[in-house]
Amino acid sequence: MKTHIIGFDIGGTKCTAVLADISDGISIIDRIWFQTPAGYPETRNLLFRHTYELLERFSLSPSNLIAAGLSCGGPLDSCKGIIQSPPNLPGWDNINICDDITREFGVPAYLQNDANACALVEWKIGAGSCAAGINSNNMIFLTMGTGFGAGIIAEGVLLNGANGMAGEVGHIRLKDNGPEGYGKSGSIEGFCSGAGIAKQAIEYTKEKLSTGITPKWIEDGIAIENISTKTIAEYANAGDPFAIEIFSIVGENLGRALAILIDAFNPQRIVIGSIFTRCEKFLRKSMQRAIDEEALSHSRKACEILPAKTGEDLGDLASILTACYYMGIDCAPITPKENTKQHFSRLFDRYPQLSEVKEKIMLTFKILIRAFRNKGKLLVCGNGGSAADADHIVGELMKGFYKKRPLCESDLQKLGNIGDKLQGTLQGTLEAISLTQHTALSTAIANDAEPSMVFAQQVLGYGKIGDVLLGLSTSGNSINVINAVKTAKALGLSVIGMTGDSGGEIASLCDVCINVPAAVTAEIQELHLPVYHTLCAMLEEEFFEN
Repeated sequence: MKTHIIGFDIGGTKCTAVLADISDGISIIDRIWFQTPAGYPETRNLLFRHTYELLERFSLSPSNLIAAGLSCGGPLDSCKGIIQSPPNLPGWDNINICDDITREFGVPAYLQNDANACALVEWKIGAGSCAAGINSNNMIFLTMGTGFGAGIIAEGVLLNGANGMAGEVGHIRLKDNGPEGYGKSGSIEGFCSGAGIAKQAIEYTKEKLSTGITPKWIEDGIAIENISTKTIAEYANAGDPFAIEIFSIVGENLGRALAILIDAFNPQRIVIGSIFTRCEKFLRKSMQRAIDEEALSHSRKACEILPAKTGEDLGDLASILTACYYMGIDCAPITPKENTKQHFSRLFDRYPQLSEVKEKIMLTFKILIRAFRNKGKLLVCGNGGSAADADHIVGELMKGFYKKRPLCESDLQKLGNIGDKLQGTLQGTLEAISLTQHTALSTAIANDAEPSMVFAQQVLGYGKIGDVLLGLSTSGNSINVINAVKTAKALGLSVIGMTGDSGGEIASLCDVCINVPAAVTAEIQELHLPVYHTLCAMLEEEFFEN
């Protein structure tokens, strides 16, 4: 199974090539960074050279890669994969970098604005993720670094806008007059970015000096023109009242900016990176006071303001998450519940010979849980006894197995007034379809088209990215199952095989193949049953309380 993604974090002063494994969450394997040279051709050549170096270090090749992701400052066209003359990358005029990467490494490449890419990180695995206690499908990420930009998640979708410029909130004018940022005086970036804070600190220092007061940093020999946000942060951390006052002023303006976003987008969370993560304690009080004064009360109460969670790895993760997002890959780590683990352990107590495929069974569970968490479905197919197994699996997923599965609140709301009447009879479900059960369709395909395409045709009709196909074949060589597997892979579905000892042809085609240690058809099927029973029980444990 391919589990590696290459990422490129492209900046005006520094670029990084990143190699990551996404088999269970995102694990950064290694990275190489270098100073950004002048011009695109040399930068591209260095990115490619370092990618090959990373792959060679870990005995990998481009054939082991799923995709490539890129994070870069705008303007850019994320749909076409084109970088369009960013101010920090002179000479990068309409560079189709994604096409260049695809030609070089033979994998799809995806490009995203750096603020949007960082928003994906904090949404999927950071402060806005399920792991942080909430799935924030309405979330705003703010960079608050040298500049000030936003990545906006609305109804579970990253907003790009008409031409990729959504989220440029730093350009919004906060006051008629004020420090310049993003080419506009009084803008949010002018007041709240690192560059803007430094300008305000310089003006604040001049004001104090004009009244005969000398701030401590001037006493310590720091020239006015060298005052930076980092300088003020260091003095604030040392307890300097003037430095703390500067951050209080910044916090008030930040709060007014956030109030605009809260009223406009009604987010569940606003996650702020860089300066906010380091200086929250100096910004929070005045920021919150301004939000309380300016924002609509209902929207304000629904929104949490949090520092970014992913720290120094944010830029590296951003490029990897860009690829995962566009590939439809859920990369949040999976930690099974205790009862889920008990089902898993019990399988090997009862059938110790299955220990040979223990890791494959757990990987299958993780593929399935990701699919169901993301509203995907399972398609199952097989012949003869395996057809019966396909039906059996669907039966355990579509209704209660060990649990009664009372309807959840969202299901009851969908059912409306009839929900109360049906609550005691309808049960929670995990969406699964057996491709063996559609007699009229199957016979029509077999008679009118090609019998070996009976499952593949249904995969074409039902399958979408995010779904999973499970193909059962005791030999691993059933041609109709093989055709279904090939079709599913072409459509971007995850594919699981269940076979016997040798695995057959299917084993080389699947993302994971559970080839149980038996060679006789009946014995293979006898071992398939406890495997899929355990998987169904594990999934039920994760999704249903009772």
